[in-house]
Amino acid sequence: MKERLIKNLGLKILSLFLAFIIWLIVVNVSNPLVNGRREVTLEIENDQVLTAARRAYEIIGKSTVTVGFDVHARDNYKVQPSDFRAYIDLSELYDVTGSVPVKVEVLNNDDIYYNVVSRPGVVRVKTEDIQTKPFEVTAEVEGTAASGYDFANVVLTPNTVIVEGPMSQVGLINHVGVKINIDGLSSDGEGNAILQFYDGNGNVLSVDERVHTDVDETGIGYKVNVNKIKEISLDFEVEGTAASGYRFVGVECSKRSVQVTGSRSGLASLNVLVIPSSVLNINGAVQDKVVMVDIREFLPEGVQAADSEDPNIEVRMLVEALITKTIELNETDISMTGREEGKEYAMKPSEVTVTVQGLKEDLEDLTKEDLHASMDLAGLEDGSQEGSLQFEESDRFTILSYEEFQIEVTSSESEGETIPQFQETEGNAESGESVSGQSSPVAGPGEDLSAIEAGVSPGGETQEGETATQ
Repeated sequence: MKERLIKNLGLKILSLFLAFIIWLIVVNVSNPLVNGRREVTLEIENDQVLTAARRAYEIIGKSTVTVGFDVHARDNYKVQPSDFRAYIDLSELYDVTGSVPVKVEVLNNDDIYYNVVSRPGVVRVKTEDIQTKPFEVTAEVEGTAASGYDFANVVLTPNTVIVEGPMSQVGLINHVGVKINIDGLSSDGEGNAILQFYDGNGNVLSVDERVHTDVDETGIGYKVNVNKIKEISLDFEVEGTAASGYRFVGVECSKRSVQVTGSRSGLASLNVLVIPSSVLNINGAVQDKVVMVDIREFLPEGVQAADSEDPNIEVRMLVEALITKTIELNETDISMTGREEGKEYAMKPSEVTVTVQGLKEDLEDLTKEDLHASMDLAGLEDGSQEGSLQFEESDRFTILSYEEFQIEVTSSESEGETIPQFQETEGNAESGESVSGQSSPVAGPGEDLSAIEAGVSPGGETQEGETATQ
């Protein structure tokens, strides 16, 4: 009999069912009280008391409290967090400790709750002064305007804001501003941007909800202006004189042109930017002189360098040393004017050494014809006269000196015979014709006619002598 009861599964299940029924009957008949708890958000009342006193507050700890209560077991399923309201009244704030008692109200099903309490029973509230501070709004432009255009400026509305909040929060703010994207912009644009707070390092600050401004939720209005980019050439005004023996030969610059932008009226008449002589002076220079120039200093009003343009340019004023060269001139290389009929003229010596000065590249291929030497014979009396040469001015070279020479003047009547006259070098020197139309070389006193005919000078030289010294 005993083993039958132990090994019978049906009896076991039946006994469990009967036990549950008995327990359910007992519970429903006795309906005992059980403990319960719910987490409820803490509400604030009468905060205007502190606001009127220009004080800000902050709840220390959690913003919720736990509401404890007793409820009959049969009513436990009805319990909801919304049945309770927990709040503090800031008018009851005790300044010494900063404590405020928590109060709990039962909003729904108040007939089923017993012994309702709040845990904790008091909360601490931290208070501090409210600070009001004005800030100028700055604009940070992001992106790049369309090709051929450049950012000009941005106008903000409003351009200042009033920030108000706890002193500990407002004190963290270094400046306020907005971010505006101009990527691909090819015309003026406008819109609204959200105001942001920044610390001293330019990082965006996250302040709490107690900080507010006098700007509405739409943010700061802005208008962006863009200008067209224009490329203009550079010109240079150089003043002064290089040191003796040196010459200014030109200007080299790190850029041939620069990109500028600005108002249409400012760009309309600007095609060349002149770098003035006030910054380009070569007085006394014995070598190249280099100066760094900021083009922004010389741009007209309403025009500025494009953002992509480096405003600093390097200007090199080139200075080269001069060299000297000697050139031998004979009578046929000199244009004779002012000849008087019946008089004969001869140079003593028949060749004159001329010293010229200039740049190496200019003197390398300089010939005697380039000197355009001339001599005026008008008014010379018979006998030996000091000769004087004139040269055509040139920017390639300078005549430093020439050797002294004499002009022997003789009258054909006093000699009693006809002596061939000095040849005119202009138009006749190359053909060898004399003034009288006869072809005849001219020999000066004591000169060998045969040597002249052979094209050899009295000194035996057949070509001009040249020397070059630094």
